[in-house]
Amino acid sequence: MKNIVILLLLLFGVAARAEVVNTLYDARVEVEQRGDQALKRAAAQGLADVLVRVSGRTDVARAQGVQPALRNAQGLVRQYRYEAETDEGVERLFLELNFSESEVNRLLSQAGLPVWDKNRPRTLIWLVIDDVNGRRFVSESDNPDVVEALRKAASHRGVPVVFPVLDIDDKLQLTTGQIWGMDLQAVRAASERYRAPHILTGRLTRLSSGWITNLVHLSSRDENVLDSQSETLAAALEPGINQIADELAQKFAVVRSEQRELSANIVVSGVDDFRDYARIVTYLESVAVIEHANPVWVSGSQMVVLLHLQGDMDKARQFFLLDKKILEDDNPGIAFAESQIPMEQVHSYYRWQNPQ
Repeated sequence: MKNIVILLLLLFGVAARAEVVNTLYDARVEVEQRGDQALKRAAAQGLADVLVRVSGRTDVARAQGVQPALRNAQGLVRQYRYEAETDEGVERLFLELNFSESEVNRLLSQAGLPVWDKNRPRTLIWLVIDDVNGRRFVSESDNPDVVEALRKAASHRGVPVVFPVLDIDDKLQLTTGQIWGMDLQAVRAASERYRAPHILTGRLTRLSSGWITNLVHLSSRDENVLDSQSETLAAALEPGINQIADELAQKFAVVRSEQRELSANIVVSGVDDFRDYARIVTYLESVAVIEHANPVWVSGSQMVVLLHLQGDMDKARQFFLLDKKILEDDNPGIAFAESQIPMEQVHSYYRWQNPQ
């Protein structure tokens, strides 16, 4: 009876702070006509796009275990529909497809490839453009082509992006000159109101022959520079988005394999009541790298949880840092001697933040 009560309470979890990308398994492909052959070709292209977003790898279509699935991509399609659009008097036909999440994940896992969870950190984009109209902030109203190119590149990789509102508060905090001069400290300070864990900032220069970008990807600890030049706007901006996606996938994508399952005991403090107990276990089991979270001891405001992992604790820690629901605790005030769990068998200590 106790286990049933616990199971029911575990259903009342709290959504993670990371943004949920619900379109990872959707694809939109332009086709010339309706029909079985068009569907077959579009399904293969659509599946290739989905696999890039879900795995976090741009080379995923070349993997040996993936190629047979691409030849039979229709088998992974849950539903599809055609949509006609008219652009400057020209009618274009698109096929919108939705692929099975479980089948796509199984395909990647069986091929030994990573699966990147839907919960993904947002990237805030501060850019200054320099063209015939002078230097100014990139905004959706003034530069819809730039914003659309960035969103398209981000969508292709499954990276959530957000742009500053550029209200008076933003412009008092940060000037175009500071971005152009790569004053990264000022960029970080102005970005605090948005609470985005990743920032893309820099310069976009319009030339008669194309575009030059000088970009910096800022995370909590690192600053990565990426310069590029291209004839087209999309090609000039894609490398910056790709660098962010590659770095995030390295941190958060998980290669699922029964042979790689590990386990670790963690201590979580700040357990005020039974509701906290349920929320903590629900949250831990929502983390992509954690298969199961089994409480093995609870007393007072502390609990010991045995985590069964697909990967290692360092990967789990990256998710904890992203969600900020449990934070590392340097001084937990350990009081679980009677739990009969030796101290050396405890991997790490955390404190529940009791998010509402």
